[in-house]
Amino acid sequence: MSDKIVNLFDLQKLFEKKMPKAILEYYQSGARDEITLKKNRDIFNNYELLPKLLRNVSDIDTSINILDLQLRNPIILGPIAMQQMAHQEGELASAAAAEKFGCAMTLSTSSNYAIDEVSTYNTNLFFQLYFAKDRSITETMLKKAKKFGFKAIVFTADAPQLGTRENDERNKFKMPENLSLGNFKGTVFEKFSDHEGSSMNMHNELLFDKTLTFEIIHWIKETADLPVLVKGILRPDDAAQCLENKADGIIISNHGGRQLDTATSTLKQVEPIRKEIGTNALLIVDGGIRRGTDVLKSLALGANAIQIGRPILWGLNYDGQKGVEIVLKILINEFIESMILSGSKNISEITRDLVREG
Repeated sequence: MSDKIVNLFDLQKLFEKKMPKAILEYYQSGARDEITLKKNRDIFNNYELLPKLLRNVSDIDTSINILDLQLRNPIILGPIAMQQMAHQEGELASAAAAEKFGCAMTLSTSSNYAIDEVSTYNTNLFFQLYFAKDRSITETMLKKAKKFGFKAIVFTADAPQLGTRENDERNKFKMPENLSLGNFKGTVFEKFSDHEGSSMNMHNELLFDKTLTFEIIHWIKETADLPVLVKGILRPDDAAQCLENKADGIIISNHGGRQLDTATSTLKQVEPIRKEIGTNALLIVDGGIRRGTDVLKSLALGANAIQIGRPILWGLNYDGQKGVEIVLKILINEFIESMILSGSKNISEITRDLVREG
């Protein structure tokens, strides 16, 4: 590869040039007018950094411990569906790259490679759960995640149905015929059926269970025998109810701006949710994180870790596993630089007084 890659946006530009239109717009688009999608990124510029100086930052430690897992940095690869559309190695490459850099990775329910296929590529895997109306399908996936050594379940709560991405409707998006969903092998959900507009909508209208309440967290924990993180939370009171129902952590997310348009940006909710749930509860945030300073700001406001999404695809499409490694190397190096320049030797020194609203 001869391209000069300096930051994640360089990879994004290459991705936009290479990908077929329908697949590009599936990955990149948000719901409806894409207001939330834009705000997720813009919100980071509303916070300024107040660096501490002369703090002896010669030795930087980015390691964290969450769910009794020792990770080398607070960057988690978030769940992304159908990664083989970006590169034939798909989720295998992403998992291997994450392992190399000491990152946890979350495998999507709608992955092309199945739980058992990905399990050998990373020692710190989480499984993202879309809860199926046919509970036997959900039960099978949860027990398989446990069997193959996954460390936690990430229950996506913000998708009782799929938010409309209008580009997908215009493009009549469907997964390429040569691909299938590995975790649904042998079920009617393995492939998308023909459908007016986006077949993704049809698929998820049949799959998603709109009857779920907070009490389902108990069933998920008991069935999987694993910690459960609830993803998609934006309200402090919802976060509190998740923990009251025995969730092991909260992931602040608006689904990358792909569900309810005009929903609030995620960074804005870190501090109020942390205030509601207390200092000891596990709190992760995703949405629009593209720079090392974005990671720093997220942690300073109260998150324990962050998740990245679309940049994984940019790296994957660029050069498979090596491309995802480039993404992680850039983001980790930027994060270390921001720690040095802000006077933070380790994660515990990234405190609220480092940021202020501009």
